[in-house]
Amino acid sequence: MRIGRQRGASLHRNLVHAGFGVLVLVAVAAWAFGGLAVRLGVVTVVGALPAAGVAVGMRINRIVNRAAWYLMLAASVLFTVFNYLWFVQLGLGRDVGADGPANLILQVLAYGSIMLSALQVIRKHGEGDRGGIIDATLLGVGLITPVWEFVLRPHLLELDVTGSSQGIYLLKMLLLMGTLGALLRIARTAGTARTSLIYFFVSMGATVVSVVSSLLSTRPGSDYYSPFVDLFAMIGYLGLAAAALHPSSTEFTQPAGWRRSRLRPVRLSYLGLVLAMVPVVGSVPELFGGTTDSMLLTLGTLLVIPLVVSRIGLLMAERTADQEALRYQAHHDELTGLVNRRRFFALLEEAVRSGAGVAVLYCDLDRFKAINDEYGHEAGDEVLRVFADRLRGTLRGEDIAARIGGDEFLILGTGTTAGDADVLRRRIEDATSAPAVWQGHELSFGVTVGVAYGSGADTSADGLMSAADADMYRHKTARRASLNPAPSPRWPGPESPTPTPGLSSGRATGWPGVHPS
Repeated sequence: MRIGRQRGASLHRNLVHAGFGVLVLVAVAAWAFGGLAVRLGVVTVVGALPAAGVAVGMRINRIVNRAAWYLMLAASVLFTVFNYLWFVQLGLGRDVGADGPANLILQVLAYGSIMLSALQVIRKHGEGDRGGIIDATLLGVGLITPVWEFVLRPHLLELDVTGSSQGIYLLKMLLLMGTLGALLRIARTAGTARTSLIYFFVSMGATVVSVVSSLLSTRPGSDYYSPFVDLFAMIGYLGLAAAALHPSSTEFTQPAGWRRSRLRPVRLSYLGLVLAMVPVVGSVPELFGGTTDSMLLTLGTLLVIPLVVSRIGLLMAERTADQEALRYQAHHDELTGLVNRRRFFALLEEAVRSGAGVAVLYCDLDRFKAINDEYGHEAGDEVLRVFADRLRGTLRGEDIAARIGGDEFLILGTGTTAGDADVLRRRIEDATSAPAVWQGHELSFGVTVGVAYGSGADTSADGLMSAADADMYRHKTARRASLNPAPSPRWPGPESPTPTPGLSSGRATGWPGVHPS
């Protein structure tokens, strides 16, 4: 059954790829050999495919997060209406006002829906890779800057387009290319959703080329436009349909398996280049007797500077996080997460210098070696982790617990009394009353605790450690003696002597946590 599902998924993927390829070839053939009416008719039909693809894809792929897809569905419907109006007006020769306000309204709503959908995808996937996405966005903005200044803007000046209209065109190109760069980054680093995101990137890229072609082929007082506009528009529509129909669309807005890359020196140089490109490119016309592109200097700077500042902020945050991680690793035991030996002794010296009451508890686990020998080191590691967790639940908030190696632990209590230390000793011993569970096995263990207390100028860290260590071994020796009493002497003859009054039988009082008072 599992093999059958895998084969079905593979067939599904192959059908999407094959369908995309075949329909692109049909679109190219219509573009190459058909007249204007044929091209417009094919564009209208192909433009309706994304709406059907999104509706079907959400159903067969059981997409849960559908907000981005609903926006794409709305954009597809708007583009279909837009294409139909132009087909009727130019292809059939009926004036339906396709070049009136409806044209602008439909385009604004359609492109707005696509942009909102793309931004939602970027937001979802960008939570784990914000730095990489900002880098890609800046790269997209940097690439379109010279294209705008040396190709698009001269054409608009030739058409005598107003400054406000130039600003709208520039803003649209900056946003489209920035979004395109971010989508490329996501498509490259995404895990399971990669194929669907690549199709979406192809769709957005074809849309950008179509917009640029339309802009460059515009002529005053003429309905002429380049056939490349239709060609790349159809590729964009088909890419959007394929993105929805591909099985990976289920993770389209649910990031899974993404991978993050470091900001390497080469990419850092790109950021510097983009930051310098806007003012440099915008000022180039003045070198040749033209006017400075104030629109690019204004809009480009307003877009680039916040992105660069955000990137620097992320780098500072990453640096701080790395420093905190290194500091944590230097001060904590990797297995248990408790303070390590070096950090504990530094805190102990500091507590002793304060002159307040200081208690040191030296803990040594009982039966730990037997568990290691019988079940292996993984079981022993689990016992250490369990004991560390129980210590955290036993100690006061101001107490410090440390693992100093093997099965030895230290507790530092500050601002305490000798009586408090004895109470804490009993609580720690009680914490081992329940066994640790590892792979279905109950691992019984105990702990022997030595206590040392001191206050005032005569107290030293070494003295407290030595006293706690000695007290721990004294309790451990006494426990072993109680659990394994010395054998009674054997007397010749059938009868044993009467026990001497006052001697204990030395019978064990139980396991774990029992020691003579």
